[in-house]
Amino acid sequence: DALAALGCGFLEIGTVTPRAQPGNPKPRMFRLPAARAVINRMGFNNAGVDHLIDQVTRARYRGVLGINIGKNFATPLARAADDYLACLRKVYPLASYVTVNISSPNTTDLRELQRVDELAPLLSALKHEQRRLADTHGKYVPLAVKLAPDLEPRQIAAIAALLIEHQIDAVIATNTTLARGAVATLPHADEAGGLSGAPLTAM
Repeated sequence: DALAALGCGFLEIGTVTPRAQPGNPKPRMFRLPAARAVINRMGFNNAGVDHLIDQVTRARYRGVLGINIGKNFATPLARAADDYLACLRKVYPLASYVTVNISSPNTTDLRELQRVDELAPLLSALKHEQRRLADTHGKYVPLAVKLAPDLEPRQIAAIAALLIEHQIDAVIATNTTLARGAVATLPHADEAGGLSGAPLTAM
């Protein structure tokens, strides 16, 4: 409600995971004002998807609402789809669109889900569930996949082909970067995490 009061055109909340988790140890966010940038290693700190549903239900905001879903830190990569599907089922009735976050650098191995052999079965499972939920709820909620900016051109091309094949509705470009070239001389530049802000624009 506070963000809506600022006049934002739409809101996206998350990343939310099936179960609550504390995220990475603090400090985990660092400002680089000279570069108009931030480094964060939050680690999907959240109170879990059920809490998010309660918060959204109680909110007065009725505009476009994206809900961003991810996997719990402790969930092995082989079971990642279970976490994404669990969140998708719960947030679907309340979301204007759902973002599938496979590109945060702050959850161990999460970016491995961008590999074609990992991504193809995940997209297939999500698209199948999206169709089932659309029938159940009588509305179609688009799926957006959020990608990293650190991908090589050949990786981007392979992922793009998969997104078309599985009829994914949107791409969010991009998540934060691990690159530090644009901020290398600044305080906090060597902190672990993802860099966002102005230095990410060209990428």
